[in-house]
Amino acid sequence: MSFTSISVKEAVENINAANNGWFLPAVQRPYVWGSRYESEKYICKLFDSILRGYPIGTLIVWNSDKEIPYRNFIEDYKDGDTAPFVDKHLWNREDKWLVYDGQQRLQTLYSCLKHTLNNRILVYNLFFNLNDNENTDVYGFSFIDKNSESEAGTICMNQLFVQPEDEKVKYRKEIQKSIPTSLIENSEDKFEEIIDKLWDVFVRKDVKSLAYFPIDKSWSEERVNDVFQRLNMGGVSLSGADLLLSRIKEVSYDYEEKLQTESKQIFNITQGYSFEPTAILQLVHLLIKGGTRIAPDRVSKPEIACFIQTFDMLKAPLDNFFNHFIWGQFKINNSSIIPRGAALFPLMVYVYNRHQKGTPFIKLEPDNLLKMKQYFIISQMNDWNTQTLVNKFAQLAKDTEKDFPLDEMSSFAGKNNRLQTLSASHFEEYTWFPLKVLTPNHSYVLASTVQGRYKPEIDHIFPQKLANAPADYDVNILWNMQPITGVINASKGNKHPKDFFQSVDGAKYINDYDFIIKDFSNPVWTDHKLFIEERKKEMVDFMLSTYGIQLI
Repeated sequence: MSFTSISVKEAVENINAANNGWFLPAVQRPYVWGSRYESEKYICKLFDSILRGYPIGTLIVWNSDKEIPYRNFIEDYKDGDTAPFVDKHLWNREDKWLVYDGQQRLQTLYSCLKHTLNNRILVYNLFFNLNDNENTDVYGFSFIDKNSESEAGTICMNQLFVQPEDEKVKYRKEIQKSIPTSLIENSEDKFEEIIDKLWDVFVRKDVKSLAYFPIDKSWSEERVNDVFQRLNMGGVSLSGADLLLSRIKEVSYDYEEKLQTESKQIFNITQGYSFEPTAILQLVHLLIKGGTRIAPDRVSKPEIACFIQTFDMLKAPLDNFFNHFIWGQFKINNSSIIPRGAALFPLMVYVYNRHQKGTPFIKLEPDNLLKMKQYFIISQMNDWNTQTLVNKFAQLAKDTEKDFPLDEMSSFAGKNNRLQTLSASHFEEYTWFPLKVLTPNHSYVLASTVQGRYKPEIDHIFPQKLANAPADYDVNILWNMQPITGVINASKGNKHPKDFFQSVDGAKYINDYDFIIKDFSNPVWTDHKLFIEERKKEMVDFMLSTYGIQLI
């Protein structure tokens, strides 16, 4: 069969259609474009490419009457959404078309032209200079909040898309009336030109801007899945994890949903820690294949069944690890607090191993729990997170009969040029993780940043912008920091801590701070250097008494 041209309008109307609709086979991964960093900029670039007539890749679809699990596309997409499977009684319908390449593009077009994306709608600036070929990172497309008013001179793409094909002139006149004369004056020709172009690409059905390749109906599902995997060899569109998942889902169609459910469970257990489905798959791969790097072509068919069985056995110990260790021992509620995520895998393997041998986490021996904590802290600070180290540590954790093999891990790390001890100066080079270890009973309150990321709210006890501070005033150091809520931080402001804690507002917050001398006649409250020195001593002593770690 040859490639077939299709208009944007036809492609979008095919999605989830009652007759001859386009749907998503189980082997497809979830939609990711709407969740990626700077997703709106990336999506605007896609629409700009379509408007300019640039190629955006061929879609590949298969019209099959075979019984194949499939999903609908999502209408109003929100970050993290995954559409549920269509009822199994419809899996063998004869008129379904399954999209094997092009999901990300089609879902983006569908949400942006007919629905919403993260509660936002796509708009176009009619006065954008589409002929400016120098500023290639600037587009006429942008997003606004759902139900908000668009600026004069912009149109909502979902409104444009639903216009009848033969009412372009009427629509153009309506838009023109809504634009102030001062904006459109002397620009009527350009205005009409861009309306014509948008209309041609996104409304007309006879303007074929896209192309798809229909796979022969007689092909077997196995052969089509092979095509799907070959399309994504090289990891450009799909990662090794995605390709392996596509193979597993041929046997267990809802395997990815199980990983997603477990990921959400961990998020809820820890009140915010994100352990992604891909990371869970890596852990299963580590248990079966002995490595975290997923190579789908090295997983045999018989091993696919092992991936399904191992996850079923892993779920309970994994829940316990995050519930009783990450949250229970350290109150860690966000993955960004942990700098070396890969170094956690050997801990999970150990918990899994002991659980399989009949010892759940809550019955682990105190000395082994202490070794786990020591490994956790030292591995994060000393970069014990290379593939070589993680794979070896995991093997040691899997092979041990009982004791957590910290000594063997430390010895192997030393042979691979990694530090085995921890210095105070190295410890203080970081902030989030060491401070969390030092205050395990306080969970961070995480505030959203402008970029949509998160950072913990932290107070400098001696404030950085203290009035009349001495010339040698340097307080931006770990030993002067405390996890604290923004409410307390805002109340404290740049006041001297001695004055704040003795004030009516500040006195009620003194117990929210760790390692603080409450005798305000003590000289530490008049000398920031002395305060930091004394608090550092208390923190160093805490590391030794609580974790058995001597900060050198």
